[in-house]
Amino acid sequence: MSLTSSLSDPTSTMSRFLSEHLPNAHDLLRDCRKRLTHYPAPVKPVIGPDQRQEYRTLGRTIDHRLRISLGAPTGQPIKDGIVRAVIQDDGWPSPEVINTVQAAGLVMLKELARYTNSDGQPLVLDAKDEDRLVRLCHCASSFEAIYRFGGWLRGNSLGASRPGATLDELVDAVPSYVVDDIRRQMALAAHPGPFNRLRQLPAAQRVCGPVFDGSMDVDGADADFILDGQLIDCKATTRPDRMGRTEFYQLAGYLLLDYNNNYAIKSVGLYLSRQGALIDWSVADFLGLMGAQLELPDLRAACQYALTNGAAGNPPPPKEQRRPLPRPRSAPPVQDTLFGDLP
Repeated sequence: MSLTSSLSDPTSTMSRFLSEHLPNAHDLLRDCRKRLTHYPAPVKPVIGPDQRQEYRTLGRTIDHRLRISLGAPTGQPIKDGIVRAVIQDDGWPSPEVINTVQAAGLVMLKELARYTNSDGQPLVLDAKDEDRLVRLCHCASSFEAIYRFGGWLRGNSLGASRPGATLDELVDAVPSYVVDDIRRQMALAAHPGPFNRLRQLPAAQRVCGPVFDGSMDVDGADADFILDGQLIDCKATTRPDRMGRTEFYQLAGYLLLDYNNNYAIKSVGLYLSRQGALIDWSVADFLGLMGAQLELPDLRAACQYALTNGAAGNPPPPKEQRRPLPRPRSAPPVQDTLFGDLP
């Protein structure tokens, strides 16, 4: 199972490891909610009464559009999604539609590749080009959905394509509310968001879709960004108040799977694209708030040991030899809550 699938299963090795070694996710969540009060309410897509909500695909679309601003328009999941489009869902869609979609996908890759640039791309293009680019990103998101699911999932809009349709037809079929919604999120990325600054980083400091030494130990894990040593996961949620431990354990999972410190991660954060909010912590503060009792190198070695059934890494020291890492001075005192654990 993938990292996200592992985290959704409380009995998985990764879930059990994080629950034992980073038990205070609720403290981090409280700190995040407190800091979010400084930002405006999330913008929401304006969807017509007869239109289907595609929040998950919208989340992938803003991720792809942000990657283009950083100069990295395509990633392996999109390419793999085009290949995996041959895997039907009990005969849906038809072979003719699959052939059509795959052919259009290859044309799409060539068009998106033109946005590759070591200097990145503007956060907002002129109206016509921005409209086209957002629609391309939305189509790319539908291919990524095929990759993530391992084949077609009914409801994927690409499956409704006309046999023989061109890429232009697929692009034109993207609802206009998608373009409007992504444009508003891109405006927030510039202000108050951090992407005006981040896209000016040297190309070597802009990593999109990083994979880790331990990615295959959870059957696949690729993060959104590592920018100037900061691990950032993009969330397009309209209800940040409903975020729970899963979002923070996802960040922690990526951090720990970098077994050999290849990315030299110094800090971690959630970028909430509907508020332009980057909520981040140094690695030391992140682990301290989460209740870690091992330093990062030892946590990584212990995680590798657990995920490989002892074939690699090192076991954690006995509990009596562990000591809580320092918590940030601004952190509230640790105490039991009267309302039970947070989600």
